[in-house]
Amino acid sequence: MTIDDLREALVGLVHGQRASVTYDVYTEIFPPGEPDVLARKMCYEFARSLGCRIENHISEKEIWFIKE
Repeated sequence: MTIDDLREALVGLVHGQRASVTYDVYTEIFPPGEPDVLARKMCYEFARSLGCRIENHISEKEIWFIKE
């Protein structure tokens, strides 16, 4: 998955829907991945620009993007 693939998926969400990526995919899109502070900031800004919030689900090793 690329950042463009993720962008396309998030644009297509409606309020309350979510998309998720595994930590491995997150690392590819926002290197060096979890738990890097700059990677988190890039991810947050990306999600916000598309009307989403993020949730870090550590136990599942997934990042959720939820359309606001």
